Amino acid sequence: MSFPERIETSRLILRPYVLDDLDAHVEVLSNWDVVQWLSNNVPVPYRREDGENSIREAIQKFQDGQSIQYAIEDKETGRHVGGVRLFTITAETEVGYWMHPDFWGKGLGTEVLKAAISAGFDEGTIVRFVAQTAEKNYGSQAILKKVGFVDGGVVPAEYYRDGHQEGGCTAFFTLDKADWLTQNAIQEKVT
Repeated sequence: MSFPERIETSRLILRPYVLDDLDAHVEVLSNWDVVQWLSNNVPVPYRREDGENSIREAIQKFQDGQSIQYAIEDKETGRHVGGVRLFTITAETEVGYWMHPDFWGKGLGTEVLKAAISAGFDEGTIVRFVAQTAEKNYGSQAILKKVGFVDGGVVPAEYYRDGHQEGGCTAFFTLDKADWLTQNAIQEKVT
């Protein structure tokens, strides 16, 4: 199996990055309200050169099937919202996401994460997702919990990446495929 080139939700489109995303990508990752919650691997300030390198790497890894990184677009306006990344295509993989603050508080983070997780589990290789956040990133933690992630305790050494701009990577979450399938089967019966 493979990942879809395009995923549509009710309000968003997830698709592979293209070089035309550069200006909007740099705009999002130059915003301190976004970057403060991201890994120290995201340079501050985020320059155009950083964006070019990031997008080229995302394109190559998507084509090679090493990592899946989707640009997120607002369906109604076509505006670049942010991105979501599945770090590897292995049995256990980390997921991360970022969005421009203009799109916060509207349920879009949950919508994006559900779509990416569903595609990841449907692909067939991934059986467990993990995610980590900065200690005080309560918004991201709430999104993870809405999608079905549970507290995974201390961040394991293999996932630690020098912390986040605002504090260490102290909040770790997991979501197993069996739990995801059970949760979604229950939701389908309710609706």
